[in-house]
Amino acid sequence: MKSDSIQAIRTKQFLKNGFIEMVHKKGYGAVTVKDIIDCAQFNRTTFYVYYHNKDDLVKELMEEMFQAIQYNSISKYKIDKHTKVTELTTDSFELLNYIYDHRSYFKLLLLEDTLPHIHLQLPEAIFNVLQNKFDIQYNVSTVDDDSQKRYMSFGTAGLIMDWVSKDFDATPAEMTEKLIAILNTFAKGFIIKEITG
Repeated sequence: MKSDSIQAIRTKQFLKNGFIEMVHKKGYGAVTVKDIIDCAQFNRTTFYVYYHNKDDLVKELMEEMFQAIQYNSISKYKIDKHTKVTELTTDSFELLNYIYDHRSYFKLLLLEDTLPHIHLQLPEAIFNVLQNKFDIQYNVSTVDDDSQKRYMSFGTAGLIMDWVSKDFDATPAEMTEKLIAILNTFAKGFIIKEITG
């Protein structure tokens, strides 16, 4: 079976979902391959077709989520088109809908025994996309762009973490409104850059 076939993608997703469920139940360190396959209702052979071990599955899962966080941060914008912050609406961001739809993964952030480095994943993914794709027009003339983007990424991640810790007590649209209100305090607009190189 090809690893990029629809069946392979589906099987791997079941294994990842089983893994996430077991981390919630037992903690990352205690989860075994047997736990994953039992939860996902597959056999050991199927697991080893796709992964060498639990760490291999975790690496792929975290890379996918890192890419998805970045993609869903910019998916609604056109390259090289100026976007005014005052014109943003709750439909302007897909990221919060994505996080809500994948809340079982993001609730792993609340666990003590969780995936290695997961706490840095969200702010680093946001920073990476801000650094590489956003040309931000600020409300002041001189800004250390790198520091501002680092501050924005950790601030946004902190707001999202608070939302997760409150068991998603607001809708994604309400959270988007909060982020837009914050963005309005320091930015006029932005352009999504094409990565060259």
